[in-house]
Amino acid sequence: MRVLFAHGLWSTPGGSKPAYMKEVLGWDVFCPDMRRNGWSISAQTLTIRQELESSDAFDVLIGSSFGALAIANAVEEYEGDFRLILLAPAFGVYDTLASQIGDSSMETWREDGIRSFAPPDWEEEVLLPWSFMEDALSCGWPVLQHRTAILHGRGDEVVPVENSYRASRISETTDLMEVDDGHRLAESLDMLQGLVSMVLA
Repeated sequence: MRVLFAHGLWSTPGGSKPAYMKEVLGWDVFCPDMRRNGWSISAQTLTIRQELESSDAFDVLIGSSFGALAIANAVEEYEGDFRLILLAPAFGVYDTLASQIGDSSMETWREDGIRSFAPPDWEEEVLLPWSFMEDALSCGWPVLQHRTAILHGRGDEVVPVENSYRASRISETTDLMEVDDGHRLAESLDMLQGLVSMVLA
């Protein structure tokens, strides 16, 4: 099983999800640094497209949160036969982030042109330009046209599961699996094998 895995915004190529796929499931997993072209959705979408164009074919594309959104954007206009597993995808990231930081902070970010974030377990803060949000507004709702399975936790504290419902409702090729878990889906990784079998069937 050859897998392209896209990690989340604050995660790394050596995170727990690709480690599980390699060590427990025995898959051949390639996990690029999703921030190598920049932080925006467009930049991370470019990273996925570069991998699809430069590498041998992958059996399945799996993404987590922001990485899942990047994958969905990357293959939106491709005609190839892609199979996707999207884990707590960050659909609607503009509205989600805006609601989390509030109107006042959004206005300050817009006026200052830059805002600092303190990712969990990071030693240094990250500075994101306002263009990050402008990009999020235009790239937040890709249309799912390839065979796709979404896994999303009811207790997701970062991306509301309702966002995945919205994305899957308008797609005839997508199944949504809702589980009792949070954004990291740490208790639901044992479902990956079944999800892959579903989209490859």
